[in-house]
Amino acid sequence: MRIKSLLLAIMLAGSISGAVQAEQAVEYSQALVQKATQGNAQAQYDLGEAYYQGYDVEEDYEKAFTWFKKAADQGNLDGIFSVGYMYYVGEHVDENNPEAVKWFTKAAERGHGLSQFELGKLLEDGDTGVKADPKKSMYWLVKAADGGLSRAQFYVAYNFEEGISGDINLPKALHYYKLAAAQENGDAMNNLGVMYENGTGVKLDYAQAMRYYQQAAEQDNDNANSNIASLYKNGYGVKKDYQAAAKYYLEAVESGDSDALQSLSELYEEGGFGLKKDIRKAKEYARQYEQY
Repeated sequence: MRIKSLLLAIMLAGSISGAVQAEQAVEYSQALVQKATQGNAQAQYDLGEAYYQGYDVEEDYEKAFTWFKKAADQGNLDGIFSVGYMYYVGEHVDENNPEAVKWFTKAAERGHGLSQFELGKLLEDGDTGVKADPKKSMYWLVKAADGGLSRAQFYVAYNFEEGISGDINLPKALHYYKLAAAQENGDAMNNLGVMYENGTGVKLDYAQAMRYYQQAAEQDNDNANSNIASLYKNGYGVKKDYQAAAKYYLEAVESGDSDALQSLSELYEEGGFGLKKDIRKAKEYARQYEQY
């Protein structure tokens, strides 16, 4: 069974700094406070981020919002995004999706990729106070993807592959997965592997599938090791090898894939192809699987 990396929330993990992908965190300092107080917009944003993350200062969302807003009022795009984000998730301020859309739109229209991405996601299904608009959603998601945002490229690719916002378009799915994979997006690498293993939109190519799965595993993708194991278990493009399959299923378990426990149980129950049959291990893995 091939396991596809699913399009879950792809949220920002509660981190504005992770969202804006700052090259280096700017820690709290009196010099930073002075620059921000004097009206430097970048310093105001950086000070807000220091308070938001607790960089050498006590975490304080109220002060973070205050400084983000000051930066935003001067047109700082990361500040605008951060104000929108705090409205989106309800940090310090009440959750307010229409207000989030307003701020995201301000930055999105000026080319801010993460604002385009978050705006597109909000409009995809709608939310409290925001009406769904699939056409406008896809417009902003593609803008973010074409602007080089890896997570948007994956999101758009999955959308095209599954036909979430319209017709299935496998050539476009392949295009955006490859763009994201070129930026070391493990989810995109894994899903490219699935496409090549299944021959979905491409010529079936087990060797290429294996290459993408291995690359995805190097990026700690949750599903890649199970997919590699499946190739060895079934002998797709490689010699059938239960011992190798067991090795990769074990790595999958270590990365949190509980279904791999069931696969391990089945391998040890059957045995063969380089793996000694072991009913005791089969039962133990089955027991562990049932506990999840």
